Amino acid sequence: MPLSRSTRALVAIAAVSFPVIVVAYLVAPPDHWARALAYGAAAVLVVVGTLLLARFAHSLRVDRRYADLLENEVAHQTRSLMDSLAATAEAERNLRLVMDAVPDAIIVVDREGRILEANAPAESMAAGEAPLQGRTVFEFFAPAAAPVVGERMAAAFGGEVQRFEVSFVQDDGTRGLRSVLYAPVRERGGGKIARVLVLARDVTDQKRTEAQLQQAEKLTAMGQLVSGVAHEINNPAAIISGFAQTLLLDDLKPEHRDMLQMVYDEATRIGRITSNLLAFARAGGKQRTLVDLNDIVRRTFALRSYHLATLNITVSLQLDRDDPKIWADASELQQVLLNLLINAEQALVTVEPPRTITVRSRAGEHEAVLEIADSGPGIPPEIRAKIFDPFFTTKAEGVGTGLGLSICYGIAHEHGGRIWLESEPGRGARFFVALPRDHRHDARAPLDTAAPAPPPTAATGTLTVLVIDDETALRNALLRFLGRRGIQGHGAADGTEALGLLGQRDFDVIISDVRMPGMSGREFLERLRRERPELTARVVFSTGDTFAPETATLIRESGVPTVTKPFDFAALERVVREVAAAAGPQRLKT
Repeated sequence: MPLSRSTRALVAIAAVSFPVIVVAYLVAPPDHWARALAYGAAAVLVVVGTLLLARFAHSLRVDRRYADLLENEVAHQTRSLMDSLAATAEAERNLRLVMDAVPDAIIVVDREGRILEANAPAESMAAGEAPLQGRTVFEFFAPAAAPVVGERMAAAFGGEVQRFEVSFVQDDGTRGLRSVLYAPVRERGGGKIARVLVLARDVTDQKRTEAQLQQAEKLTAMGQLVSGVAHEINNPAAIISGFAQTLLLDDLKPEHRDMLQMVYDEATRIGRITSNLLAFARAGGKQRTLVDLNDIVRRTFALRSYHLATLNITVSLQLDRDDPKIWADASELQQVLLNLLINAEQALVTVEPPRTITVRSRAGEHEAVLEIADSGPGIPPEIRAKIFDPFFTTKAEGVGTGLGLSICYGIAHEHGGRIWLESEPGRGARFFVALPRDHRHDARAPLDTAAPAPPPTAATGTLTVLVIDDETALRNALLRFLGRRGIQGHGAADGTEALGLLGQRDFDVIISDVRMPGMSGREFLERLRRERPELTARVVFSTGDTFAPETATLIRESGVPTVTKPFDFAALERVVREVAAAAGPQRLKT
């Protein structure tokens, strides 16, 4: 076996040292032999020590280099580990920031529903102040929803993604709605599912908004339907009214006159009903004017009076004699009053007669107050603070949407006013709506302080009138009445036919319907302004819907006098004579 380097070095030392000792023994005299021997041994020891020192020094140098290398490697690995830990901590911090920034609740649960991880929105969404870790996800929902939550969770642990909505109890005790998603979290390689990711979002306000939009769409569709129906009803009502008024000009037997007067009155009643319907259907126009509060009360009550009578509900109108004026959207104000009347009506049907509703109006210096009081069961104190909340209702399913009072609240505040309730259980409820007066003028005084202009002198003598209306029966009724009153009339079915007649002769007054097939009243007026501008002062518009935005705009911009269907023919004759007098005499074309 070969010798190691250290062994070979010792053999070499022995080989060198032995001859030195022998030579010292032979050369030295006998009395100096011991000394020589000692010198030789010392020499050997010196050589051996020198070699050992060299060997040790060499080993030290080798070990030091190895230690340096080892130290550098340990330092490098330590730095790498610290960098990895710092990167992991930064990634975890960023992930936590992202999770907390998401407005939805993010929760990780185990098979028992215990919460393992949760973000900040989940903490705020959970009921109670205890930490979420260790609690169960079932605390996020109403107790009645626990079976559905558990069933969906079991399906998620089976590998299915679950999406559903479930109710919960809000901090104020009302019910809300949450949209929930369960997503299974699989182990690496698509293994078993030990956890489920839960995403929850409060969609209560979203559902409310969607319901409000649906309600608004329904009201818009109803408005369009009512507008079309009212237009179709107004024309027959105007025809019946017109012929009745024409026959009343004759010398009739008393019983015949009474019957005709009844026909005329009922036709006029139809006109009032359709006018009220149109005013309500046009709600939300945001066109505010100075309106008579008492007139709004009377018109709205007329819409509900028959139904209230069938329920044995007596309504008392106690209105301010000064007829208070307010700056408001008349249709929105009518909507407020109608909602409050319906609310009182629904409360009264739960009690035995007598049933009463009292509507009062009163005017102060800065505001007008409308009061609606009923003799119903009243409103319990514990729910008074919630009655103006959207979707809050104590009515049975399908009876109310819970939007009526919230709409009243919104309209009152949009007008710079307020609405409040006073009620005692068993003693009925009283709703008050306070709305500001017109700040630009004293609403109790006339808007124009100048002396009113004297009414125009009515024209006398023979007049000629052109009646433009697509309803043949209505034209005939109007022309017969005017003929009986000494006014010559001609009819045209549309604007085109009327322009043809105007090309042949002139008329003292032109009565044009606003809405007609073909050329409308607006287009007819524009043609006159271009081709016969001198005739525009002789135009009178007729319409059954003054609440339609396009019609209201046309009347306001054109300044043309307007009569409303069904006509009061006596008032119509007065308008015709006043317009003819203001425009001056007309010469027949040759």
